[in-house]
Amino acid sequence: MAHTSQTEIERKYAVEGDRALPSLEGVGQTAGVAQVTTLEPFTLEAVYFDTAELALARARIALRRREGGHDAGWHVKLPAAEGRTELQWPLGSGDPSEVPEEVADTVRVHVRDHGLTPLARIVTTRHVTELRDAEGGLVAEIADDTVQATDARQGTARVWHEWEAELGPAGPATAAERTTLLDEIERHLLAAGATVSPSVSKLAQALGRTGLGSDEPAPSSPSVTAKPTAADVVRAGVAELVQRLVELDPAVRRDDEDAVHRFRTTVRRLRNVLAIHRGLFDDAVVAGLRDRLSRLGAVLGEVRDLEVRADWAAHELDAFARERGIDDPDAVRRLVEDTRAEHAEAHQRLVRVLGQGPYFRLLEDLEEFAGVGAGAGASGADAPEDGKTAPTSPKKDAKKAVKRTGRRALTRAARIREALPVLSDGTGDRDADTDADADGPELVAEAEAIGALHDSRKAARRLRHAAEFSTDGPAAVLGSSVATVGESAEDLQDALGRHRDASLFAEFVLLTSRRAEAAGEGSFTYGVLYQRSLDQARQALDAADAARKALRRLL
Repeated sequence: MAHTSQTEIERKYAVEGDRALPSLEGVGQTAGVAQVTTLEPFTLEAVYFDTAELALARARIALRRREGGHDAGWHVKLPAAEGRTELQWPLGSGDPSEVPEEVADTVRVHVRDHGLTPLARIVTTRHVTELRDAEGGLVAEIADDTVQATDARQGTARVWHEWEAELGPAGPATAAERTTLLDEIERHLLAAGATVSPSVSKLAQALGRTGLGSDEPAPSSPSVTAKPTAADVVRAGVAELVQRLVELDPAVRRDDEDAVHRFRTTVRRLRNVLAIHRGLFDDAVVAGLRDRLSRLGAVLGEVRDLEVRADWAAHELDAFARERGIDDPDAVRRLVEDTRAEHAEAHQRLVRVLGQGPYFRLLEDLEEFAGVGAGAGASGADAPEDGKTAPTSPKKDAKKAVKRTGRRALTRAARIREALPVLSDGTGDRDADTDADADGPELVAEAEAIGALHDSRKAARRLRHAAEFSTDGPAAVLGSSVATVGESAEDLQDALGRHRDASLFAEFVLLTSRRAEAAGEGSFTYGVLYQRSLDQARQALDAADAARKALRRLL
C-alpha cells in the first residue's frame, strides 16, 4: 500500500462541561482567511497499537487505525522539528487487529521483533469549523471534540471535552506566520473559557499521561556537576550515531534515494569510532560490536555497490549518447537495467536482514553501550583496571586518538607512491587471455598496488571520522585545526573512492562486453566506456597523490 505524508501542526485545549466553540468570524484575516464554515458533526473511531513495553510511546510515536472522517486509514505520527509528521495508508481489506506490514515497517526499528497489540480505543464525536482562504484552501480547522477513551490494557475509561486548532495545507508559509495565526486562534479560545491542555495528544490522555515519552521528572542537577570522562564523551557521540541509524532505518527499508549510502556510512563511522577509542572500553565488548557492525556493513555494501554501478553506467551512457549521438539499447539493458534488477534483489536480502533478531540485538547492545534507549544505564563496557592507563581528560584522549590515527593514515598514504607506477597504465587494463605465467609478476605487483590503495583509503576514512567525531556533535572537544585535518583526509578518501569506482566499473564493462560479443551484439560502446573509466581512474590517482601531500603538510 502506498502512503501519503503531511505535517501536522496543532494545539490542544481542555474545555469544561459542554461549553460551545466560540464564533471565529474575523479570525485569521491577516493569514488570508476569507471564509468560516461549520460542518456537520461526525464520529471517529480509532484503535492505537504498541508493544507490551510501549516502545512506540517511548519514542513519542503513535500508530493507529481510524475509521470515519476524510482521512480514515492507518496512521503513523512521528516527532518532527515543527509539529509532527503524519504518514497515512488506506484501511485496506485485511484483519483490522493486525497492523499491515507496510505500516509496521515504518516503525520496525522501534518495535523490532516484539508484537503490536491494541493499546487504547478512542471514540471522538467531532464538530469542525473551517477557516478557508478566498480560493477555498483550508487555512486551519478548529475541532470541538467529545472524547471517550479506554486504556485497552488497564481497562480504565476516560471521558473529556477538548478543542483542537490545526493548520491546513493553505496555512501560512513561514514558522513565524504560523505561530502568529495559532496565537490569534488561541486568544479567542482562551477568552471563551478554554485552557491549554496539559496533554499533548488524545492517546497520552487516554493512558493518563501528559506525553507519549516518559512522564518521570528529570533528576535535579547536583550543586557540583562532575566533569564527564573521556568514555562519557565517546558514549554521547556513539549515542548520536545510533540514533542516526534508527532514524534512517525506515528509509533504508523503502530504498529511498541515498538512504543505504547514509546508513552504511553511519555503520562505518560507528566501527571506526569504536576502534579509535577502544582503549577506553572493554576489549571484548568493542570487538564484538565491531564484528557485528562489519557483517551488517557487508550486506549494505552489496546493495550500495550495485546502486553505484547502475548510476555510474546510466550517467556514462547518457554522456556517450550526447557526445556521439549513439543510443545502444543492448548496452543499457546489460549495464543499467540488469544491474538495477540485481540491486532490487540485494535490497530484498538487506530488508530480510533488517527484520531479524541479530540486527535488533545489535541495536539494543549499541544502545546499552551508549546508555540510551530501553537499556539505558551502566553498560559495563568501561575498560577494566588491568593495567591500562586511564585518559586524563576527553580533550587529551581525543588529541591522542587523532594523532595516532593521523600517523597511521600517513603510513598508508605513503604507499600510494608505490602504487602509482604500477597502475600508471590503468587498473584492470589487461587482457583476460594474457598468459598467466608470462604476466605473473605484473599481476602480483598490480594486486599489491590495489591492496595498498585500499589500505590507504580505509586509513584516510578513519582519520576523517576521528577528526569529525572530535570536532562536531556531542563528542566535540577539539577545534578548527583538527576539523581541517578531517577535510583533508576526506579529500584523500574521496579521490581513492573515485579511483575504486572507476576501476571496478572498467572491469565490469570489460566482462559485460565479452558477454555481449558472445551474444552477437556490438562492442563499440563498451570500448568507449572502458577507456573513459581508465582515464577517470588515472585522474583520481593524480588527485589522491595531491591530497596525500596536502595531508602530510597538515600532520
